[in-house]
Amino acid sequence: MPTIAIVCGAGVATSAAIAERVREHVQDRPGPVRVVQATVMDLLSPDFRADLVVSTVSIPPALGIPVVSGMPVLLHTTPGVTYADIDRLLDQLENAQ
Repeated sequence: MPTIAIVCGAGVATSAAIAERVREHVQDRPGPVRVVQATVMDLLSPDFRADLVVSTVSIPPALGIPVVSGMPVLLHTTPGVTYADIDRLLDQLENAQ
């Protein structure tokens, strides 16, 4: 099951709002998708696992996890852009398996 980590600075309120919207978006996908909240520090843990990160903060590319901006979802500006990126990356993950 693919995992999407929703990351903001503190990993609490902002990520909770985005996580809820992302959960609603992915619920119509054919397979299950796990959505978790995390902090930047969580990402640096060797035990952390995610297939995709949706973030409101800058994430170093060295992590090797695809990152999508969560700001359009948070601000209700162009959430479709974020959702399209999520769908594209999840499709790539499914096709790679």
